[in-house]
Amino acid sequence: MQSLTAGNNMNETLAHRYYHQPDVFAFECEQVFSRHWWLIGPESALAASGDYHAFTLLRRPLVVVRDQQGELRGFYNLCRHRAGPLVDDGYGRRRDFVCQYHGWRYACSGELLKTPGIENGAIEDSGCMGLLPIRVASWNGMVFVCLDDSAAQLVDWLGDIVDIAAGYEPLTQMHYDGDVVRQAACNWKTYGDNSCEGYHVGMVHQALGSSMQRESVQIDSYDNGQFVGFDVSYGDGKDPSRAGKGFWIYKFPGLLLHFAEFAFNAESVFPVDANSIRLQRWFWSHAAKAAQHGVDTASIRPNSERVIDEDIKICERVQINLASGMYPGGVLSPEQEPGTIYFQQLVREALACILHQYPER
Repeated sequence: MQSLTAGNNMNETLAHRYYHQPDVFAFECEQVFSRHWWLIGPESALAASGDYHAFTLLRRPLVVVRDQQGELRGFYNLCRHRAGPLVDDGYGRRRDFVCQYHGWRYACSGELLKTPGIENGAIEDSGCMGLLPIRVASWNGMVFVCLDDSAAQLVDWLGDIVDIAAGYEPLTQMHYDGDVVRQAACNWKTYGDNSCEGYHVGMVHQALGSSMQRESVQIDSYDNGQFVGFDVSYGDGKDPSRAGKGFWIYKFPGLLLHFAEFAFNAESVFPVDANSIRLQRWFWSHAAKAAQHGVDTASIRPNSERVIDEDIKICERVQINLASGMYPGGVLSPEQEPGTIYFQQLVREALACILHQYPER
């Protein structure tokens, strides 16, 4: 962990080119995003054998399923015959997967079972024709996937987040309250820059700002896990759901975790293209425990959704200005924006191979 304290030196912002150039985004898809783990949802939605979740990540069709042995498995959602789809996006339950194109059948563990209309000997080695696997792992009641076989294990990727989470109620002891999905017309880095600092809170999130005890907010960067952490306390404001302690995290490249005494939410920032993202946030709460302290958790989700919408609105305006090409660059304050400084440092490290193509100034 690095303590981020105020200083007199100002840091130059990342050049506007990195926020809207399609070739930069293409590099990020192949060399950055695929090397990280991505939160895709709650493990409780994949509790029984045959439960599956099909979705698209980085323009790749994927499916995660609980197999007959109770193991989580991940595959590309495509048949080995001629790339037909196995299932439509969404949640469901299947005893096995049947290609929607020609009917090839696969076990939930990925093995090829049947090839209708083709003689048994026609495929010399059906053992090599199983579904193409991807890595999948769970932690604290959440499911993650990774497209890179050489990437670190999930708990190693999370780093110090694991120890921080141990200080809060595990999700297995909380109630899952559902999710919310938003589309935003901004680059993933625009959203990351915003999420890694509290400088904007007073202007953009006035309700949130009034409930926070600003003097007790400690912002640190953590190299073990590559994230910015906000150790936050709330005052006794009009909203009792914000009472007590909390810890907010922005984990590079696109994972947000918000721990609180009676609730938790997690958000994935899914890059769509150079100028747009899809946000998905999942909510958990411990209503019984909260009620013992006079807290009603019913307001937590609507308050959180309002904050998301406020962030989207300002980030979309910033994205327009960045994509105009007229922004000459600015400076970041070590006192007000230490988290964004660290986030942009991680961006520069991740894009080191192409920095020479786009001079910063």
